[in-house]
Amino acid sequence: MKKPFSLYIHIPFCISKCSYCDFFSIKCGISNLTTSCIPDSYITSLINELKFRIKDYKSKECKSVYIGGGTPSLLTQNQFTSIFDFIKNELELTKDYEFTVELNPDDVTEELLQFLNASTINRISLGIQSLDDSVLKFVKRRAGKKENLNAINLIEKFWKKEVSYDLISALPLEKEKSFLENLDFICSKKPDHISLYSLTVEEETELGKEIFSSRLDYDFEKADSMWLKGKKLLEKRGYHQYEISNFCLKGKECRHNLTYWNHQDYIGAGSGGTGTIYNQDGSGIRWTNIKDIEKYIKAWEKYNPSTSIADSDCQITEKIERDTSKFEFFMMGLRKNAGISDTEYKSVFNEEIPLSVVNLFKKWQKKKLSEIETQGADTRYYLNSKGLLFLNQFLEQMEL
Repeated sequence: MKKPFSLYIHIPFCISKCSYCDFFSIKCGISNLTTSCIPDSYITSLINELKFRIKDYKSKECKSVYIGGGTPSLLTQNQFTSIFDFIKNELELTKDYEFTVELNPDDVTEELLQFLNASTINRISLGIQSLDDSVLKFVKRRAGKKENLNAINLIEKFWKKEVSYDLISALPLEKEKSFLENLDFICSKKPDHISLYSLTVEEETELGKEIFSSRLDYDFEKADSMWLKGKKLLEKRGYHQYEISNFCLKGKECRHNLTYWNHQDYIGAGSGGTGTIYNQDGSGIRWTNIKDIEKYIKAWEKYNPSTSIADSDCQITEKIERDTSKFEFFMMGLRKNAGISDTEYKSVFNEEIPLSVVNLFKKWQKKKLSEIETQGADTRYYLNSKGLLFLNQFLEQMEL
């Protein structure tokens, strides 16, 4: 019997593109709850794809939904409702389900929050990134400090469910003092969850091209130091680090993201969306939808749910071999502070953790970078707070 899956819905539309962003999205116009730059044909296609994915998975039990982007808060009320209605009518949400939607601060209004309060959404994720106007302007964020603070105040006043705030440390022009002061201010608002990302500089982005061509001076060591000081502040303020970039109050971990880190099934829908389904032996199938809005709509808009196979040209499918899946199990699982356990590994691959990996953990334990804890029949392996900083090095040394 299949376990409950997680569902990711991609809304790849933005009014403007941030200079550091490498997520798939296209530019569109201004939106509000009644008019949208997102074509209704995209929503029709999205729902048709969802019908196919659920039918293909052969189970309707869903434990988490995440609407990300792009900018999902550009959806109109009718477009949101179409998605909500599908989930209500076609899926069986677990009793403890989590349903998140990403919001851009510019789009947050009392009307939007009250609308979402009345829906099945029970968690919002607000992309603040920084509270420094010069920083936000430099990386071409649509919202400035004023819009960020306004959104936070509206959420504090009108939102009745869980909230997560996203921030990025060490953006260009960010000063350590103001970064820590602003992070402390965010903590004072007591959100359930805070994601603190260290800036990832991708070569193909506008910002990456500036940095790697040396047109913009960027100090990576200073950036690492700033993130570590942010981590220390979060922990001092009562936020538990449960994954490399994610912190929360007790019991408020993002259950959707834990699906990825725990090597569990997730269905991805929408142009650019990715999904992975695992087989009983631990191998899997992964698909990535075409990153072309027009082709995506053409493939799915007229799709008949009674048809057994969708247009194969609208996605790239890859088989995840068992050895690759094993590597991914450690790569994702070791991002968590709790690490992985031999019980979890055996439940996925029906074998013990390779002795070579156990010995590597013992070697790192001697260097005070990892921990091994046995409780009853279960042994848990994890990198400690210092060891997590060298996760990539650990993975390079690992032999399966």
